[in-house]
Amino acid sequence: MDWAAFFGVNIYEYDFQTALPLSDNPDLGYCGNVYTDAWGQIPPYAYGVHAGPVADLLIKYGLPAKTIRGWSLEQVKQKLAENMPILVWVIGNMEYSQPVVYTDVRGLDVLVAPYEHAVILTGYDLTTVRYMNNGRFFDVPTEVFLTSWGVLNNMGIVYELP
Repeated sequence: MDWAAFFGVNIYEYDFQTALPLSDNPDLGYCGNVYTDAWGQIPPYAYGVHAGPVADLLIKYGLPAKTIRGWSLEQVKQKLAENMPILVWVIGNMEYSQPVVYTDVRGLDVLVAPYEHAVILTGYDLTTVRYMNNGRFFDVPTEVFLTSWGVLNNMGIVYELP
């Protein structure tokens, strides 16, 4: 996992993914099978996981991971200016999809969107945001990033000491 490695913690992706709890609610655990299920679906079908369960597991690996929601661009820029990459949930490769509310088997509502995906923000300039996806870096216009990130309410994980 690249985000953890930046902070000196090496985690094998397979070990991390298989240690996540399973749930039909991505706020509670991983929904689906990362190795066999088609991408782009929403619960109860294969979907993925949101920031909370990922942050909880990162903490077990010794990282001070904090889940964020509703952050502003200014908060992102401040963290990046401190050389602190941010794990964020976007849609695809910075696209838009219509979010929907899914009610899980327990009766809890969760906001989900087709093609949810996590990438690592690493920098910015006046007009773009830089992110890493699968080991490659990309620059995207800031407004495009904000639209994609906004689908799931500006969700992410930051490194923050208590």
